[in-house]
Amino acid sequence: MADSKYISPNETLGKTDNESISLAVARAKETGENKVVIPKHNDRTDSDIWVIEDTVYLPSDIEIVIDNAHLRLADGVYCQIFANSAVLCNEERTFENEQYNIRICGKGKAVLDGGNYNGLSERTSGMDGLPHIIKNTTILFVNCRNITVENISVINQRYWGMTNVFVRESVFRNIYIESNWSRFADGVHYPDELPRNYDEIYVKNADGIDLRVGCHDILIENISGFAEDDMIALTALGGFEKRLGYYVTGKVTDICNVKIRNISGDSACSLVRLLCNSGNKMHDIEIDGVSSVEFPDHGSFGKNPMLVRVSDRKDRYVNLAPMEKGDMRNITVRNLISDAQYALTLYNDLENITVENITAISGNAIGCNTGDARLYGFRCSNIRCLGDGEELCGDITVESFAE
Repeated sequence: MADSKYISPNETLGKTDNESISLAVARAKETGENKVVIPKHNDRTDSDIWVIEDTVYLPSDIEIVIDNAHLRLADGVYCQIFANSAVLCNEERTFENEQYNIRICGKGKAVLDGGNYNGLSERTSGMDGLPHIIKNTTILFVNCRNITVENISVINQRYWGMTNVFVRESVFRNIYIESNWSRFADGVHYPDELPRNYDEIYVKNADGIDLRVGCHDILIENISGFAEDDMIALTALGGFEKRLGYYVTGKVTDICNVKIRNISGDSACSLVRLLCNSGNKMHDIEIDGVSSVEFPDHGSFGKNPMLVRVSDRKDRYVNLAPMEKGDMRNITVRNLISDAQYALTLYNDLENITVENITAISGNAIGCNTGDARLYGFRCSNIRCLGDGEELCGDITVESFAE
């Protein structure tokens, strides 16, 4: 498609900026151009900010190019910036109504900005007339294939930056994440002060990219920045997805065949996290190239304790059925450079785990902490600690070694 064949929201002015963009999407589909380019300058307001007051819903076969544009959520609203249009569907979700071929691509300085936090959190989700917390995710895809999100910055996210449920054969790459990292105490927000403990974090659970149940054949690469929680989280739990009607008839809930490459930055939790429970499985995951990058202006409390975390302690998520042997298998983790307390942490019953080339660079860092893991097939090689830490520690139980 030639670059000249697209629709600009400056050609389809509405009463709000998000309406202008939605009208451009509708016209792009009507004309067959299937491409919308959002420019830096907003003619409607004669400014360089596009204020989003309601979600822009995307049909199949559409490309959104954010051309040096800055899209920012309006104060006090509860909505995503982008979501696939079938999120609104009240019918049974099936293979047949799966959406496809949706691209969100940045050019130059392309920014999706959560703006000023609206107060909606996991604790207040669905209470006192508030919507579910999923409204606060910046981008939401449910029951989709062939999704591409690339070359953008996601900043000040009000919850998870990107949430994917039953998404397959998709790519997320060249993305910068920067969570709000400011202090909230005694009912007062201090935007220029750093939190001193978890309770003082202003915006909690601000992950970068989340893959939830049913996501498979995914590439995530070249992700950088700072996440308040996990930078990349693969969590096959299935809680809110069932309650919100996001399950897809006939599709398995496994998260599998995911490649995660070249992740760098910092977080207050982990840069990459894998977790499954309640009979949902996770397998054939490759993590290759995860590096710590310190953000000095975030203080010591903002430093991630674990670079990569595989599963979790048995006393966590007690309201969900615990994972069993065979639920998490075929996991490869290689090429980590870490100044976290633990470069890699393993928990629970894991099958066929390969760990290669881990370097712990800070004074007392640990290369691989096996926690309470019981490993059925474990390959481990080239773990180095440049300081006084341990290469391999924990109450490891290895039932069998894979040949």
